[in-house]
Amino acid sequence: MQEKFDALLEDCAICLRRIGLSPREYLPSVRLTHNRSRIGSCKKLRGGRRPLFQISCSVDACKTDAQARDVLYHELIHTLPGCFDHGERFREAAARVNGAYGTNVRATRREPTRRVPEVPRSEVESLVGSELVVRGRRYRFVGLNGRPKRCCDLRDERGRVYVCAPAYVLAHLAR
Repeated sequence: MQEKFDALLEDCAICLRRIGLSPREYLPSVRLTHNRSRIGSCKKLRGGRRPLFQISCSVDACKTDAQARDVLYHELIHTLPGCFDHGERFREAAARVNGAYGTNVRATRREPTRRVPEVPRSEVESLVGSELVVRGRRYRFVGLNGRPKRCCDLRDERGRVYVCAPAYVLAHLAR
């Protein structure tokens, strides 16, 4: 797998050079991770006039070669001068790559969120004091608060309070 990601990285760098974008010096080997929330990163190992970068990619988040290419393009763009953040230069370079290769390079990747169904507060008022089990941990539904959608307060064994939606309480009640 390491060889595959390293080859994809080199191919992405060649493609950037073809369209006039020259990535700065980076380690030739991709650091593979199993992170699901951060699918890629570009770390500056050495600064100055000749910076050196290390590019990481999550093997769990990149299921296809196209996804891996998008992440590697994104991280290689960070090595360009003035593109270490997601500012205007970064977005311009990403647009050039997307236009040239039909990729989907963006500043951030947003996965579609699951919609929580609306549940009236009146449906959960009678459940105050009930116990919930979420991922093996026990919580007690201690009451309602003044927030419009996330109006339920849960308390764990240590006494910490968490706020959640009424639908969450209904879905996790201990049966």
